[in-house]
Amino acid sequence: MTRDFGPIASSSGFLVLALFTALLYVGSTVVGAGERSTGFLILGVWTLGLLYAFPGEWSRSISSAETAHRYNFSGELPVFVAVVLGAVITFWMSVDLGLGAVIASSLVGIAASLWRKELGAPAFCGSFAGMASAEVFGHPQMLLAGAICATLFVASKHVFKGFGGKLGTIAWAGTVATAVISRRPLPGEAVYMWSIGAPLIVYATVGAVLTFVLSHRYKAGPVLASGVIGLLAGLLLPLAHGAETGGLYAVSAFCGSFAGMSGLERFKHAGWMVPAGAVCGLILMYSAPFIGGAGGKLGTAAFGAVIGVHGLTQIVAITLRRSLFSIFR
Repeated sequence: MTRDFGPIASSSGFLVLALFTALLYVGSTVVGAGERSTGFLILGVWTLGLLYAFPGEWSRSISSAETAHRYNFSGELPVFVAVVLGAVITFWMSVDLGLGAVIASSLVGIAASLWRKELGAPAFCGSFAGMASAEVFGHPQMLLAGAICATLFVASKHVFKGFGGKLGTIAWAGTVATAVISRRPLPGEAVYMWSIGAPLIVYATVGAVLTFVLSHRYKAGPVLASGVIGLLAGLLLPLAHGAETGGLYAVSAFCGSFAGMSGLERFKHAGWMVPAGAVCGLILMYSAPFIGGAGGKLGTAAFGAVIGVHGLTQIVAITLRRSLFSIFR
């Protein structure tokens, strides 16, 4: 029975992650178009790359016969508990202790990865749910969100492997679902002006590159690398720019760090994190008016950014091959 349920779990996980990522990117592109900003053209191109990559990822992780049955659900209890505890503890540290979402999530990720490395990713995933706004969620809702995220984490463990931001996308899906179940409205804000948006793009790009380098060149691993970058950003940027503006820039750097959690099997060089990080900043600008307050939105921005890079490189490669073939045939 467990073996038969594996393909269903993977398919469900894939579809949920793809749906929520497409929702964020299509929605942000529409907002950008409404603002009559050239930024929406970039997001439109990225959304095209994102959607182009999905069928290939489906074939890679779902349709492949050799990867159809790889689940042992009876052994996933520690993972489930780690996700739930990550959400609850982060929310408590962020809200009750007043540490703020970025610092709280970073500390949970660092602590989990140093304590038991195999549980670092699930705990970090839960911590992104715990970054949710206290204006929307309370502790009971965070328990529910953690449980939903844990279920989705297990279901999607074999899809979209190697793409940074996957953990945050799981968290966003879980917290949005919790808000819907709890009938809690998710507020929005105005699109950020370019005086704020330009530094958002810069800090997201720096966060992506530094995390990738720290993770791979210095062997810190993705969870610890992202946690360190998030902690430094959460501590230093408010001091440099003031609490409110610096806090927003710390959020952007942390968002970029999730793109930098991508694996070498997807991106061989840190240079790929430059466009991915820049798109993270754009998404933060243009997604502000919708579905705010739910934890994991930053990770979803990063997830779509790196998948978009992957899809666009495929489009360019195919176009070049066809052009060369037509010239030399």
